[in-house]
Amino acid sequence: MKTLTIVRHAKAAAPEEYENDFDRPLTPRGFKDAKHMAEVLLKLEPPVDWIISSPAVRAHATAEQLATGLTFAKQNIAWSDAVYLADANTLLTVLSEAPQDIEHIALVGHNPGMEELVAGLCTGAPPHLNLTMPTAALAHLHLEIFWWNQIRWGCGQLQLLVTPKALKK
Repeated sequence: MKTLTIVRHAKAAAPEEYENDFDRPLTPRGFKDAKHMAEVLLKLEPPVDWIISSPAVRAHATAEQLATGLTFAKQNIAWSDAVYLADANTLLTVLSEAPQDIEHIALVGHNPGMEELVAGLCTGAPPHLNLTMPTAALAHLHLEIFWWNQIRWGCGQLQLLVTPKALKK
């Protein structure tokens, strides 16, 4: 069994403040929320051994906050252009190409692809679950696969869904 944790990037600056969407940085709240999600990641089993992230500034900063919280080696982060604003099918392909010896991947990216990926892995098709992942939300799944190239719609079981707002309670 493989383990996948899907993390939507943390809160970013408003799009109208930046000419290019790719360059939007995290807000102070975004940095704080990403740090809290790293604390959640640290408690998950098996431990995360690989991070795949969009290279967009906001996702990059989120992934680095997670890596810092995990005391994670930076060489265990893969920056994938394909993850930037990707749809669920593209994200499924990215995951299928992960190194086979990796047990637990944390994927950091953008909506709506992240919500659709969780829905598709759990129900068999991306539009079949009305799931909302606000910024910095984390979805933790167990996948009924032995190799990453076996990943397919419907192979996942949602174990945990956490939002920064829920952690404040």
